[in-house]
Amino acid sequence: MSILNEIFARFTGRKTENFGGLFLRPAETKADNRVFAVATEAGVLLFSDTPKGNKALGSYLQNLADGFFNLTKVPETLRMYEIDLPTKRMAELADNCIDKLSKTDLRSEDTQLRRSVVSFTPDKFAGADVLEGAVCKDKFDLRPDFHNFDRLTKEFSLGISPRNYDVASLLYISENGYAGHVAADKFHPFSYQHEFKELAEKLGDSMRARQNAPLSAHDFGYAALQKEAKVMATEILQSDFHLRNGEFNLSGRKVVPAIESRQEQGLDLSITGDEADEKQERRQAKHIPSIAPSPKEKKQLIL
Repeated sequence: MSILNEIFARFTGRKTENFGGLFLRPAETKADNRVFAVATEAGVLLFSDTPKGNKALGSYLQNLADGFFNLTKVPETLRMYEIDLPTKRMAELADNCIDKLSKTDLRSEDTQLRRSVVSFTPDKFAGADVLEGAVCKDKFDLRPDFHNFDRLTKEFSLGISPRNYDVASLLYISENGYAGHVAADKFHPFSYQHEFKELAEKLGDSMRARQNAPLSAHDFGYAALQKEAKVMATEILQSDFHLRNGEFNLSGRKVVPAIESRQEQGLDLSITGDEADEKQERRQAKHIPSIAPSPKEKKQLIL
């Protein structure tokens, strides 16, 4: 539960002092021309060790966090490099994701570029050959797993969108069982709270019964109820987000970017027939839809 509490704390705006701790070193050891590089399956981006470069890196990491649970995302691994003596080509490619820099961003204490125009389109990425001789400093698994998401967002104090909060909460429940503080989040209500309402009440009754009979070896149905919560969360992840066992799935198959056109058409291939009708009726009766922000109005944590 402490892991999800930390996610909640970041969503509410609590700052940490260690953003980019992987790369920050004392001023006296800083290299004048140092360049940072991040590499995924999409390619390599380079960032200068300057205020604008560090904030551009923060914006890119936020972009990865925002798309962490997107069905058709490509990156599965993030590798981070620190290069003290960059080549001329590296220096020229640094910060090329910044299309238009706002001076307001440079004066701000924010860790990201909020007013500047940045883009991470394929033409901004360099090939892996640019990293020849570079040493990898850290590696992050970007597959859609709760612990992977938690590590990335925690390491760099990244914002968590309402949709990602829902998915992270469901992943947590599917592994650990239902946690009461999920429903108690006042800043972003858990969109699936109504799905778990009856089960949560039963868990509360079970916990009170256990407290009233501390010497009893009986768990008063607690383990069975938590098992039911895990199954329910797993089913929602599969039906609503196409997530199963840490992979994107449609009809039990691992999703690859080629299915993007099906996603745009709004086709849900995970369930069919009577099962689909039954689940749809249950959703309409109990589920409050997730608040998924549009690309232009995405709600993020501003640190």
